[in-house]
Amino acid sequence: MKILANNLKRQYDLFAQEYEDKAIEVLRSGWYVLGQEVTEFEKEFAAYTGSKYCIGLASGLDALWIGLKAMGVHENDEVIVCANAYIACVMGITINGATPIFVEPDEYDNLDASKIEEKITPNTEAIMPVHLYGQSCDMTAIMDIAKKYNLQVIEDCAQAHGTLWQNKMCGTFGQVGCFSFYPTKGLGGFGDGGAIVTDDASIADFVRMYRNYGSKVRYQNEVVGANSRLEKCKQDYYV
Repeated sequence: MKILANNLKRQYDLFAQEYEDKAIEVLRSGWYVLGQEVTEFEKEFAAYTGSKYCIGLASGLDALWIGLKAMGVHENDEVIVCANAYIACVMGITINGATPIFVEPDEYDNLDASKIEEKITPNTEAIMPVHLYGQSCDMTAIMDIAKKYNLQVIEDCAQAHGTLWQNKMCGTFGQVGCFSFYPTKGLGGFGDGGAIVTDDASIADFVRMYRNYGSKVRYQNEVVGANSRLEKCKQDYYV
């Protein structure tokens, strides 16, 4: 008997008619990237997490590296992250020219808060808690350390949609919370997708501009940005 690690068709079968009806609606709309439905999704997901802002992106990796860039992380900075994190967490750091500083995980396979302080140096700029397997890191201890050393916090919530730490949603403790909507995630779509949540208006404005080639106004580019827009046809499938 063959047992699949993931059976993605199963989730499709649960609501097949709704998905197909929505796909036809999107195709007939003639608008496939960003648009009003993506905006509505961003509003709903921000409200769900308890954040002021949500910006949809092309992937969870994009959420990490663009999030760090929006926080001002750059070359020669150090970012503390758990040693067993997925490669995307490390890439989010190194794409910005920064250096990952690894901390061993605790018994729950999350960042061991008790080992963070020994890794802090004058170059430390941020801590990246990675909430693995639907479990939250000890955000009380991590935020206490961040406050003590004046460090920023960016949360990787790719496996923690809806996870709470002491009745507060993961992704809302630090300056930035990063989510992935890859099909195998707890909240998955039919394709790649990601999002950043934040309460910082300046970060939200930067990410919104940066994801669209660094442009706020069409054909006016303020920075060399990226193409990391959330596609309407994928956003509609998030369940």
